[in-house]
Amino acid sequence: MAQSAGPALDFERFFDLSSDLLFVLDRDARLLRINAAFRDVIGDPEGEVEHRDFPDLLHTDDREPARSELQRLLKAGGTARLEASLRDRSQRFRTVSFTLHASAGAASVYGAGREPTLGPGADAAAWRSAALLQKIQSTAKVGGWELDCRTLEMLWTEEVYRIHELPLGQKPSLQDGIQYYAPECVPLIRSAVEACMQRGEPYDLELQLITGKGRRIWVRAAGGALWEQGKVARIYGCFQDIEEVKRRELDLAEKLAIIEQQRTAIQSMSTPIIRVWDEVLALPVVGNLDSARAQDMTQHLLDEVARSNATHVILDLTGVETVDEATADHLVRIVSAIRLLGARSIVTGIRPQVAQLFVTLGAGLAGTTTLSNLRDAIKVCMRASGQTLA
Repeated sequence: MAQSAGPALDFERFFDLSSDLLFVLDRDARLLRINAAFRDVIGDPEGEVEHRDFPDLLHTDDREPARSELQRLLKAGGTARLEASLRDRSQRFRTVSFTLHASAGAASVYGAGREPTLGPGADAAAWRSAALLQKIQSTAKVGGWELDCRTLEMLWTEEVYRIHELPLGQKPSLQDGIQYYAPECVPLIRSAVEACMQRGEPYDLELQLITGKGRRIWVRAAGGALWEQGKVARIYGCFQDIEEVKRRELDLAEKLAIIEQQRTAIQSMSTPIIRVWDEVLALPVVGNLDSARAQDMTQHLLDEVARSNATHVILDLTGVETVDEATADHLVRIVSAIRLLGARSIVTGIRPQVAQLFVTLGAGLAGTTTLSNLRDAIKVCMRASGQTLA
């Protein structure tokens, strides 16, 4: 009696549920299909890896051996084992043991990959370590990259793709990586990379980048060299999104510049040097005169006397209500400095109480003309120059 056939088995479920890395290749070594475990390791949630060359996912040293083994299987058929380094979602390489099978003359190659077991808990620890590294990169907004100087192949970590706003897994090139920088930054980064590749010179730059979505952001790009047999074999480095930090820094610099401009304007207003006639300057002094203000006032006044070749300087003290010893000393020093430049000083508007304080403090204004108001001082200056003021 013939045994009845059992229920049909859905082998697709085994393909999707397997923890091994299962895949199917065509005759050109392109990926026709990969399972969920494979997709999770390489970080391909959107299915963009399929129809790409399988060897492109391997380290450059393993690509040719893999191609040779695949060609042999497609011709002769059979099963082969290959140990190679597979690039994972964090753009690091992990060692995987692949088993490949094909029938002679077949159009497809079936494969399975498994990471070597290093001991109890080793895989879990490795996954936890990789996950922790990825979280740290994402939090700090910093990724890593490596360039093989022989093949010019570049590797980016997942965070570098995120900063560039590019699809994960898009194969980067050295030229493309440089061209993502803002046009004015391209010569600088190109020169730095070339110096690192040729002479091993490290670099650490803050530049602007134009992302895949057209946004202009600030990044920090740093690189160093790995030497082999006296030559730079690889260069590597970090790539960090510093947009927020740089914007705060630039905003602070802008605010400090505004504050400095305001301080200069206020200082200029507190020292209003007025040109009342040819070769005649007037400086109204208002309010308290401390050491800092007196120094600024003296410097600005003397610069203007020298610049305008002034012969007379009028210090109008109408706005000064009280004078202490320090203020009196400052005024005497200003008068003495004016005299040293060959100009004549006239002090006007001294209030009675201020005059008494000058006398009490012994702050003399010997050799200085003192008048009651600014108009009288201007008349004196005009007579000295042979002109008259109505």
